[in-house]
Amino acid sequence: MSVTSQPTTFTDLFTDLMNRMKAETTITAVSDRAKRYINMALHDFHIQHNWWWAERRGVVITQAPYKVGSVSVASSTRTTLEGTNTLWNTTAVGMGTTFARALGKVKISGDDDVYIVSSVGSNTSLTTVDRVTFKARVDSAASAYVHAYASYSYYEDEYALAPDFYRLVDLRTFSDQLNIPVIPSGQFYARYPRNSSATGTPHVCTIIEVGPGSTVALRPRVLFHPVPDTVITIPYRYQTTYLAVSSGGTGQVNLSADTDEPIVPLRYRHVLIPYAAFVWYRDLKNDERSQESYSEYTDLVKRIAGDTNPQQDRPRMVPARMRFQPLTRLGSRRRFDTESKAFDEMRD
Repeated sequence: MSVTSQPTTFTDLFTDLMNRMKAETTITAVSDRAKRYINMALHDFHIQHNWWWAERRGVVITQAPYKVGSVSVASSTRTTLEGTNTLWNTTAVGMGTTFARALGKVKISGDDDVYIVSSVGSNTSLTTVDRVTFKARVDSAASAYVHAYASYSYYEDEYALAPDFYRLVDLRTFSDQLNIPVIPSGQFYARYPRNSSATGTPHVCTIIEVGPGSTVALRPRVLFHPVPDTVITIPYRYQTTYLAVSSGGTGQVNLSADTDEPIVPLRYRHVLIPYAAFVWYRDLKNDERSQESYSEYTDLVKRIAGDTNPQQDRPRMVPARMRFQPLTRLGSRRRFDTESKAFDEMRD
């Protein structure tokens, strides 16, 4: 790193921190801690603020309900549905998704319960998370209930968000274009406990977390009401979790390679150093200089937040512009006219 330039890459930030702390770069344990502290600074810096450089655009494309064919319970455990004339595992033309997929929902005619799909095995077989308890008829000769074929509706009211989704830019509105407000999940479930009776264009939603899948990565989803009844493109804005980028342009959560760069604009990038120094002093040395470093960090954050640019527009006090009409020859309109009631009535 040049001594006359801003720290740019992960190596630059690391070198700057080590020089500041007067630490030995040849000790692996010390170097690892320094790099960890820089990543901690990168993440903590983005927790409390919706920085404009971390804003991204996403799109949710809804899916119309699928009602072709009929279903029956195919297994003794009552968790497998068998379809007749169904195409659950077939990709819809031009959409890139199958007609049914995991986390979709099935409602069987005559049953009030809604069953969540855990997997789709084929065009005529899908597995549900819970047992299908609906009883179409009872076979007295059998030890279990037998389900006759019945009509059904497969639908999707919740959709996956971008893989790097952290939070919405506007926590109150999911989509400005369609005016879909966001409400707390508890309030949403209290209003729409089954969320299966109404269909149409969504007019309210909530953000939920369905829990880890094959990894511990979060899986946030948006849950709409009413259930979308057709294909709708819903744009939204969000803050990203990809706070670093590789030399090849790939977004990633942390800085790892020497040439990786944080997404923080170059003119602000040095803000990570005093925060990393604060953690260093606090955790490794129990040094009072940690407060000095933290004060330096908070001062930089305030200045960055106060920087002027279109992305960080904020309310301004602008005085009203008064109109004065020139006084011309006699008979022209003056500012105050004692002969009319315009002034008393607050008219122009």
